[in-house]
Amino acid sequence: MISLWYPARRPDGHSAAPWLPPRAAEAFYRNSSLSPAAVSLPLTHGREGAPVAGRGLPVVLFSPGNGADRSMNTATVEELASWGYLVVTIDHPGDAGEVEFPNGTVTGRVLKPVPVSRLDEKAEEIKVRVADTRFVLDRLKELNKGQNPDVEGRKLPEGLRGAFDLSKVGMFGHSAGGATAAATMLEDRRVKAVLNLDGPALGKVAAKGLAKPYMLMEAEIFDKPIRGQKAFWSRLKGWRLHVKTKGVKHNSYTDLPLLYEQAAPVIGLSKEQLRAVNGTLSAARSVAVTRAYTMAFLDLHLRRKGDLLDRRSSRFPEVQVIAR
Repeated sequence: MISLWYPARRPDGHSAAPWLPPRAAEAFYRNSSLSPAAVSLPLTHGREGAPVAGRGLPVVLFSPGNGADRSMNTATVEELASWGYLVVTIDHPGDAGEVEFPNGTVTGRVLKPVPVSRLDEKAEEIKVRVADTRFVLDRLKELNKGQNPDVEGRKLPEGLRGAFDLSKVGMFGHSAGGATAAATMLEDRRVKAVLNLDGPALGKVAAKGLAKPYMLMEAEIFDKPIRGQKAFWSRLKGWRLHVKTKGVKHNSYTDLPLLYEQAAPVIGLSKEQLRAVNGTLSAARSVAVTRAYTMAFLDLHLRRKGDLLDRRSSRFPEVQVIAR
């Protein structure tokens, strides 16, 4: 299951897209032990089925982390779409927390979490995620030709045919999604650049390295280097950048800090507990950092513009350059 996000025209009359589809949202509430009466999931700024604005849109793929859904980085995805990218968010059934299919079926996560000390065991699961991603790339080629791979044959948005440029494909992912992005770029030449949001490199790509642009945004959880990551960095032969954001936790590069911050009074999180999950950087600032650096990376490598990544920025003093 995927969602397409893009700059739209004439959005009036098209309903707002929910952060999660209705039955997936019900599963999310159950899995989180939350009540929809107490905590509401947000609507997005997206409008379902609105006509596409623009032609030749660069394509960005997004893969979420373990147990997460394709909605998990909606704040950043919306930002990219508003600046002229076509963003494809991907659910990985069996790994995602809840995936709603068109017939109403909802599948949950069947894979078991693996501790950081045993991340190498995730390599086989990453192969499945890579296969998912390459399958999606094949379907995008059909979509751009005006074909309709939708399982129910639902009408595609006006202007979608020929709207995007499959010679300009980037990918970003969080945690296991970052590992998926790196592994996909090794296997599929269509992916030109990868941004890894606090994830490892696993499997073949860790041993072989990469020759195309790669960026790692790191958080506090990986203060202790994952085995093999230093060697992987030495095998990166193309453009590379490693930054670290002070005051953030692993999930700070997702929508979760915003949700936790808003829900904290209702679910009874103290200020100390909120800092334990969100870090010391505010949720709004975490989102601003993620949006700015994701956009800068993709602009640089898919549009050849921008200089935010040239040096440490006075606009974002919390972002430290670790290595190039």
